[in-house]
Amino acid sequence: MSIDRGGCRVVRGRDLATVLIGHCFASDDLVRARSGDLRALMSLPGAYSAVVVRDRQVVLASDASAQFPLYVSTSGDDVVFSSRAHAVAEQAGVRLDLAHLAAQIVCPLVPELLVSRTAFQGVQQLEPGAALRWGAGGMSRTTATSLTAVADTTLADCAEQLRECLRIAVSARTSIDSKMSSDFSGGLDSTSLAFLAALDNDKVPVVTYAQDGAPVDDDLRHAQLCGRLDPRLKPHVVMGEGEHLPYQSWSSSADLPHPSYLAMGPTRLRVAAAASLGAQVHLVGEGGDLVLGAPLAYFVDLARRRDFVTLWQRCSAWGRLRQRSPLALFRKSVALATTSRRQGLTGFARRLERAYPESFVPSWEEHNIASWGAPLCDWLAPKAREALAGQLIAAADDDDRMDACDRATLVQLDFAGATQRAVRETGAERGVEVHAPFLDSEVVRVCLSLPAWLRCDPASPKPLLRKALAGVVPQAVFSRRTKGDYTATSYQGLRRNLNALRKTLDEPISAEIGLIDPVRVRRALERAARGLATAWAPLNQVLAVELWLRELTRSDVDV
Repeated sequence: MSIDRGGCRVVRGRDLATVLIGHCFASDDLVRARSGDLRALMSLPGAYSAVVVRDRQVVLASDASAQFPLYVSTSGDDVVFSSRAHAVAEQAGVRLDLAHLAAQIVCPLVPELLVSRTAFQGVQQLEPGAALRWGAGGMSRTTATSLTAVADTTLADCAEQLRECLRIAVSARTSIDSKMSSDFSGGLDSTSLAFLAALDNDKVPVVTYAQDGAPVDDDLRHAQLCGRLDPRLKPHVVMGEGEHLPYQSWSSSADLPHPSYLAMGPTRLRVAAAASLGAQVHLVGEGGDLVLGAPLAYFVDLARRRDFVTLWQRCSAWGRLRQRSPLALFRKSVALATTSRRQGLTGFARRLERAYPESFVPSWEEHNIASWGAPLCDWLAPKAREALAGQLIAAADDDDRMDACDRATLVQLDFAGATQRAVRETGAERGVEVHAPFLDSEVVRVCLSLPAWLRCDPASPKPLLRKALAGVVPQAVFSRRTKGDYTATSYQGLRRNLNALRKTLDEPISAEIGLIDPVRVRRALERAARGLATAWAPLNQVLAVELWLRELTRSDVDV
């Protein structure tokens, strides 16, 4: 057993021991009282994974967003687990999972390939909110935190629970240290957290980031407006320079590849400002967009349930918002609803064999209203294409009855947890603990218990948060109808560091192992440098994988 020491706490009882990895804000006595009931244990305030050892039985439980992941490898009766994938891989033998790496680049919505697997063959990640139990009776999987909608849950009931959860989440962080600060981007999520923090603090420094040469003016204006609404909030604007743009100073020391490490400049600047202001705990709104909204794959679920009235209403509203045809959205949703799992995954595999234009960027419908998704680019090498197609066809035989929205949410939760890990590590470099209350397990559970179509209203962004914090957070905070667009900073950052990026892709290891076609990727990089439409998600993932591979020795890599 191998566990990172940071954020690790051991609570011993009469006949069991509980290891908590992450941020659990309950007393040892309460942890002992709950350790015999897995769901009760995982519903305590905070975001944490748990290992419970009792007699000859071990239970692993993952937090709801896998911020603090657990990795497992099994061979016969032997089970190896750790909070770091590479530690498990070293025990099992470091062999890359080419299909998983390929799925990360081109395959957005298949959790069997993205969430439960890792970049190492034979090393599995425990899914968000899942548990694994083994002992003399064998091995079984169960649920630690429910992440699906509960029938008949109303917006009012859920809002009341969320208000209580968020108050507890923020107050718990205050109990760590009263020197607390918060992001204050101008968006609803971080701004709401700052006002909640002010309920327990006489002074809360709030930090707003703006990029020199590419400021998002509506974000800045709304942050400045909201900063004047409570005298306890102490606004600070930090101006990013060229070095803070994406692609300037990336970290390649991550346990697993993740694109967030390519764009940590703004985070470094914000936590540096928090540290200079004396804060030891800093709040961020990471995960708010996900748990307070919903992937538009719920259109497919509405069609499957034959709720065509609600579906048409939502297609009309989103069509107006995105300048898309409501009828086209409706038809696509219905078509996907009649597509079986086998048809969807085998169809995806066949699409991998299709030739796409090198400038291909998926349509808004393909990217957002999907049950299985579509290839995001045509950059895979033949070896990776074949491996991924084989895994997709194999997954088609699995008995998976998850809704389309739940599938997409699971992938996005895992991604959000990995993003927050990168943010937290960046804060630790400055001695600042960075917390994301919207990713606390109970907050996630409560939000996702509300049906997706009630969480996601194009006419009123984040209705659940608005109702939950009405009377707690000033109404002016929720008056905003726009959302900042930071795409310009990606283009600027890429052009500023273009020579280094070209060098990275000159003789990439990812091509040597048969993952990518480097010629196509280099052409995509040059198109982005010219300001043309760019498939940013796969491009960033290719770069993240390449940098991560360079940290592995050539002798470690066995595909």
